[in-house]
Amino acid sequence: MFNFLEMYLALQILLILLGPYLGIRLLQYFPNFKWLSPVVWSYALGILFANFHIFPLSTPIAINISHFAILFAIPLLLYSTDLIAWFQHAQSTVLSFVLCILTGLVSSSLMAFLFQGMMSDTWQLSAMLVGVYTGGTPNLNAIGLALEADEATFVLLNAADSVCGVVYLLFLSSFAPNLLARFLPPFSDSENSFSKDSTAVASQPIPSQPFQIVPLLQSIVLTLFIIAVSVGIAYFISGTLENIVLIILSLTTLSVLASLSPKVRQIKGSFEMGEYLLLVFCVSIGMLADFSKLAEEGGTVLLFTASVMFFAIFLHYVLSALFRIDRDTVMITSTAAIYGPVFVGQIASVIHNKQLVFSGMATGLVGYAIGNYLGIGLGYLLKSWVG
Repeated sequence: MFNFLEMYLALQILLILLGPYLGIRLLQYFPNFKWLSPVVWSYALGILFANFHIFPLSTPIAINISHFAILFAIPLLLYSTDLIAWFQHAQSTVLSFVLCILTGLVSSSLMAFLFQGMMSDTWQLSAMLVGVYTGGTPNLNAIGLALEADEATFVLLNAADSVCGVVYLLFLSSFAPNLLARFLPPFSDSENSFSKDSTAVASQPIPSQPFQIVPLLQSIVLTLFIIAVSVGIAYFISGTLENIVLIILSLTTLSVLASLSPKVRQIKGSFEMGEYLLLVFCVSIGMLADFSKLAEEGGTVLLFTASVMFFAIFLHYVLSALFRIDRDTVMITSTAAIYGPVFVGQIASVIHNKQLVFSGMATGLVGYAIGNYLGIGLGYLLKSWVG
C-alpha cells in the first residue's frame, strides 16, 4: 500500500537539502534579480511551503535538520577564521554591541510605558524582548519562565518575534548593505589579505566551487569530532543534552582552537560548505514560521514586538553613524544581538566578509551570557514602575 506520509516526508527532506542548490543555480542564470540572494531565496522557500500548505510538513523533521545544519555549519565557518583579525577589530565590535544593548533597553522600556494602556503585563514582554534582542530565542524562553509569563502570551510573543525576525533578516540579506553604505563608513580590511570585498552587494550569489574529496572528508571528520566533544562537555557540566548555549559555546571554542592551526585554516571548501548548510538551516526555519495563528489572535503583541525591535534597530543605526562604526561591523553585531551567533555566518556571507564571523559569533555568545540578567533585571524594574 502506497504511504503518502512517507512520500511527503521524503519530499520535505529533499526540498530542505536541495532547495538552496536550486536557488543558487537559478541566480546564476538570472543575475538581474539583485534583490534575491541565496539567503532570501532559502528563507522565502521555507515560509512559502509553511504558509500555503502545498503539502503536509513535519515540524520534527524541520527542527532536526535545522539543528544538524547549525551544528555542522559553525565549525566549518570558523575553520578559516584568523584570530588576530578579531583582536584588530574588537574595539568597534564591542562598541557596536554595547550600543545594541543600550538601544534595546531604551526601546523596550519606552514601549512598556506607551503600550501599558493597550495590553497587560508589558513589563514581562519588554523583559523577554530585551533578552531575545541581546542574545537570542533561548534568552526569551528563559526569561519568560523566570518571570512566570502567561503561556498564551508567551506563545504569541514567540510567533511575533519570528515574523519581525523574518522581515529584518530579509532586509539584512537584500537591501541593507547598499542602504547602510550610504551613511556608514566602509569596513577596513587592509591588514587582512584573506577577506573578500566587503563592499560587495548582497545580490551576488555564493560562488560555485567544486569540492575536493580529501579536504571534504578532512572537514567532515574534524567537525564530527568537535561536535562529539562539545556535546560531551555540555552533558558533563549540566547533566543534559539540551543545554544549547553550552553546546554552541563549546563548539565555537573548539573550532576557534582548531583554526589556530594553519593546516586547518587552509582546508579548501570548508567555508563554502558551511555557507550551504546555513542555507539549509534557513529553509528549515522558514518551514516553522506559520503566521496564521498570530494573525488571528496576536495583533497587539505583533505591533508591540515590531515597535520594540525596529525602534531599537533604528537607534542603533543612528548611534553607529555618530560613532563612525563601519557598515559590516554594524550589520554583524546587530545580527548577533537579535538572532544570536547562529545567523552570523549567514550575514557574513551576504556582505562577503568572513573575517567578522568569529567576532560576530563571540558577540552573540556574550549576548547569550548576559541576556538573561538584563531581561530579568529590567523586568523587575519595569514591574515596579508600570505594574
